[in-house]
Amino acid sequence: MKKLIFLLISAGLSGSILMAQSTEDSYIKSLYYEATEDFNMNNYKGALTKIVELEKRLGKTNARLSYLAAKSQYGLSDMTAAQEACKKYFASNPTKDAGYNEITEMSEMISAQMQAEAQRQAEEVAARRAAEAEKAQTIALQKRLAEERRANDAENQKLRDAEESAAFKAAQKTNTQEAYQQFIYRYPSGKFTATAKSEMQKKWTPPMRVLKNNKYGYMKDGKMVIKASYDYASEFSEGLARVSKNGKYGFVNEKGKVVVPIKYVTASNFNYGLAVVKTTDNQTFFIDKTGKPFNENIYQDAKSFSEGVAAVQDQYFNYGFIDTKGELVIPNEYTVVSWFREGIAAVGKSENGKTLFTYIDKDGDKLTEGFEFEEAKDFQNGVGRVRKNGKFGLIDKFGSPITLYEFDYISEFSEDDGLALAKKDGYDIYLDKEGRLFAKVGEKLISINL
Repeated sequence: MKKLIFLLISAGLSGSILMAQSTEDSYIKSLYYEATEDFNMNNYKGALTKIVELEKRLGKTNARLSYLAAKSQYGLSDMTAAQEACKKYFASNPTKDAGYNEITEMSEMISAQMQAEAQRQAEEVAARRAAEAEKAQTIALQKRLAEERRANDAENQKLRDAEESAAFKAAQKTNTQEAYQQFIYRYPSGKFTATAKSEMQKKWTPPMRVLKNNKYGYMKDGKMVIKASYDYASEFSEGLARVSKNGKYGFVNEKGKVVVPIKYVTASNFNYGLAVVKTTDNQTFFIDKTGKPFNENIYQDAKSFSEGVAAVQDQYFNYGFIDTKGELVIPNEYTVVSWFREGIAAVGKSENGKTLFTYIDKDGDKLTEGFEFEEAKDFQNGVGRVRKNGKFGLIDKFGSPITLYEFDYISEFSEDDGLALAKKDGYDIYLDKEGRLFAKVGEKLISINL
C-alpha cells in the first residue's frame, strides 16, 4: 500500500515537481521524496513537517500532498487534523485522483468516529452533571439533617445543663473537697466545671510552687511549707505534687512528706486518683495515691486519665483505653491517640508512613466512616477542627461537616466571643461553631458569604 501511495504521489506531481529543473525545483523534489520516505517509515510527524514546507515553497497544495497529509494525520490518530486534510483534498477537485475512493471512505469513517466521540463526551458531561447534582442534593440533605441533629442535641443539652446545675448546687451545699472533686470527675467538660475548680482552689488552697536558688519548693500563707530542694515540681493535683531529684520523679503531699518514692523515670500528675509512672527498666503502669501499683498490668506506654479513661499501649505498640477500674473499654487498635475532650478523642492509624485520623466516642464508635483526616484537633464547644486534602474545616460531634474544607488555618474558639480565627487566601475570617462567617471591620463583626 505504501509503495502504491509513493507511486501515486509521484505520478500526480510529475507536472509540478518531478519535471522541475531549477535548483529550487530540485530541492522541492528532494524534500518530497524525504516526506514520502518518512511516511513509509511511519514517521508521520516528519512527513507532515516536510509537507508544510512543500506547500509553503509551492505557494499552494494539491491532491497528492493533501492525500499524504490526511493519511499521516490519521496515522497519528488526530481525527480533527485528518478531517481538515480531507477537506483540502476534496477542495482540489481530485475526482480523477487514484486515492479518491480511499480518502472518501476514510473521511466518512473519521466523521463517524468523531460523531461517536462527540456523543460519548456529551454523555459523559451529562452523567457528570447528573452526579454533581445528585451529590449536591445529598450534601444539602446531609447538612439539613446535621443541623436538625445539632438543634435536637441543643435541646437535650439544656436538660443535661439542668442536671449538672443541680449536681453543682448539691456539691456546694455539701461543701466538702470530696464533693467538689466528685462533681469534677462526673462533669469534666461541664459548664460549671471551671467554677467548681476555682471554688475548690479558694476553699482548700494548696501550697503554691516557688523557685528559690534554682530549686523548687512550696509556700502557703506567705511561709515556706516545703523546702526548696527539688529540681522540678508541679502544681498540686488531687492533694499530691510531682517532684523530681536527679532525673527521678515521685510525689509529696501538702505537708511535704514524700508519699511516693522519688524513683521513677517519668510520672504524670494524679487524675481520678491514679498516676502513670515508668521505671528504669521501661515498665509503665498506674499507681494509686499510696504509691502502690493500681493493678498488675504493664504497658509499653500510657497517658494520664482524662474524663475517666486513659490511653494505654500494648506490646504491639497499639493504643486503646482503660477505665478507672483498669478494664480495657476501647480495644488497642490505634497508632496514635489524644486525650478525651467533651467525650470525644482523636485517633489515628499509620499505613505506608502516613497517619490519618478520625474521632471516637467513649464507646469506641467512630464519628466518621473511615480515617479521612490529616489532622484532627481536640473538640471544643461541640466542634472539631480537622484538615482534609490540605485544607481545614469544622465537623460536629456526629461526624457531619459544618463547613467545607477550604481554610488554610482555623484557631481554637475564643472563650470571649466564641469565634475562631480562620485564614483563607491570605484573608482573616471568623467562624462561629455553626460555621457562619464574619469579618471584622474596626471593632464590628460583619456577617459575610464566600
